[in-house]
Amino acid sequence: RRCETSVALINKSLIILISSGDFLIGCYLIVISVYDTIIFKKGYCVHQIDWITSVKCSAIGIVSTIGSQISLFSMTVLSLIRIHGIWNPMRIPGEVNVKKGLQIATGIFSIAIASAAIAVTPLIGKFEDFFVNALKFPEELHLFIGTPNKQQMFNTLEGYYGRMKATTLSWDLINKMTREMFSHDLDYEDHTVKETKVDFYGNEGVCLFKYFVKIDDPQRMFVWALILLNFVCFIIITMSYTLIGFISIKSSRQLTGGQNDRQVEKRNSKMNRRISFIIASDFACWLPFISICILHSMEVVDATPWYGYFSMIVLPINSVINPLLFDDALTSFFLTALRRIHNRVKNSAVTVKAVARFPGRNGHSALIPLL
Repeated sequence: RRCETSVALINKSLIILISSGDFLIGCYLIVISVYDTIIFKKGYCVHQIDWITSVKCSAIGIVSTIGSQISLFSMTVLSLIRIHGIWNPMRIPGEVNVKKGLQIATGIFSIAIASAAIAVTPLIGKFEDFFVNALKFPEELHLFIGTPNKQQMFNTLEGYYGRMKATTLSWDLINKMTREMFSHDLDYEDHTVKETKVDFYGNEGVCLFKYFVKIDDPQRMFVWALILLNFVCFIIITMSYTLIGFISIKSSRQLTGGQNDRQVEKRNSKMNRRISFIIASDFACWLPFISICILHSMEVVDATPWYGYFSMIVLPINSVINPLLFDDALTSFFLTALRRIHNRVKNSAVTVKAVARFPGRNGHSALIPLL
């Protein structure tokens, strides 16, 4: 349906953007589930290193990060636009024109670009010294087992070259020094150029954004900057919808002159219920992340094994609930379906009670039709 005002177009565009983010999260969960239950099954341990160093793992990590950030940023902007509309109720919305359309498109595009930039930055080669966690060498090079990190590589190189100054080597220098450890005959394949990287998303098998970092982790500034940004978004959303609820109730009382109006009360109750769900879903989604990140960074707990639970349970909370909060048609469909199920269950229970209370001849139950 065509939007007649700029406010309606902004709302519709942001809701579509939120839906797109939730769709990406859904795709991420489906891919992870398929790889876990169909492709790897019980043999994940055999494929673990190949998986966390693969392009596929990095790709679905990017998808999940873009999806979660697009959804959060869009919800933040939508909450600000709605609170602005509540604060200025007498302002007449402008009509949709080319200028307004371009401004809205620029805003939507900016949200998408910002989300994509956050997701892709850890994979840019220029920043590999900050975001690459380890290397995986070919099996032909028996000197390196598993995925050695920088400290392990430093110890190996020091054992070969002799005592070295304690410093943080770049991955480029590590690769050069590693290649000098092996001969390069013309008749033999050079395996030293076949190493793969355990990048930012390969820290765990679920290929999730590396939320859990420690104080000495070189990625901590980037991760904490994003966590702080997400926390600010959460606060904005919470405060905006809380103010919307208070202002709407106050306006309704002024409109009705303090009299009880069942229709107004019903509308306010519905709105407050939706606001509570929005705040609760954001709280359940982001507060656990932030709390566990703090505890992990302070080394109170080791949250690394919890990535799977967070990716499959906590992360999708917003994505599951958002369609019910922002799409009235979908909400009405589900409520209607639930009412029908409830009525059928209720009628079945009443019928069973009626049959039990009015037994037929010879002790057999007789079905009493209920009008």
